[in-house]
Amino acid sequence: MCSLKNALAGLAITLGIVGTANATPITFDLKSPDSRNGIFNSTYAMQYNYEEEDLGLAVTGWSYGIKTTTTKTCKKYDRKGACKEWKTTTTTSLNEAIEQDYVGKWDGLGVEKTDTPNHAVDNEAGDYDMHLLSFDEMVKLTALDIGWYQTDTDISILAFNGTSFDSSSLLGKKWQDLIGNGWQLVGNYYNVDYGPNNGAVNQGGITSQYWLVGAYNSNFGNVFSGPNIDKSKGNDYYKLKGVVVERPVKLPEPSSVLLLALSLLGLCVARRRTA
Repeated sequence: MCSLKNALAGLAITLGIVGTANATPITFDLKSPDSRNGIFNSTYAMQYNYEEEDLGLAVTGWSYGIKTTTTKTCKKYDRKGACKEWKTTTTTSLNEAIEQDYVGKWDGLGVEKTDTPNHAVDNEAGDYDMHLLSFDEMVKLTALDIGWYQTDTDISILAFNGTSFDSSSLLGKKWQDLIGNGWQLVGNYYNVDYGPNNGAVNQGGITSQYWLVGAYNSNFGNVFSGPNIDKSKGNDYYKLKGVVVERPVKLPEPSSVLLLALSLLGLCVARRRTA
């Protein structure tokens, strides 16, 4: 039997559910991959793959490359002034162009097979390393779990907000080229999951399918956000051991729910009048 009291109670409950639904956290343990692509050896691969609660995650590594320059100088001249013995010198310098690198696994994931210390995610000498986290669907990144670390764990996070993404679009660019060109800065965070600080990030609740997470990059600015405020200085070295995400809660449009609830309420009132 339809009563006005029950109808109003049902309307209140329905609108309350729409307004208070919560997402369930999904935790990825990056030390336990499901598979790897581009395997180099037991530790290194070009991509690590994971799945939790029917949500897939692929992790790849990206950093700047190295430029090699070779010069020749004369070591010994003959009597006529012609060089009869040359000296070849090879030097290397940072090439500010993003390239894909191996991901290494040891107490978390690092970037670059030959980088030091311990092949970590780092920002030493302006060579910024980042992990690209590619999910099957849109998610909200909420926390990072740090494994091995040295000095600091200051971290920069970007989220992709463009219309379509292909990882090849990163190649050859500078990190600062990404901001405003399909990517947005989520935040810079001091000492994430280090000492008294927790691993919470993305307090603004940004959602994306693709995330770049790496050692603090000054090209993204020096404004820091979130609860991890510990303004220590120095280069950052860490391994990413885990990430926590949430699926966006898919709810009916409030206007549609309200229209349905009001229609049922109107039908109930009409039945009372004709009874």
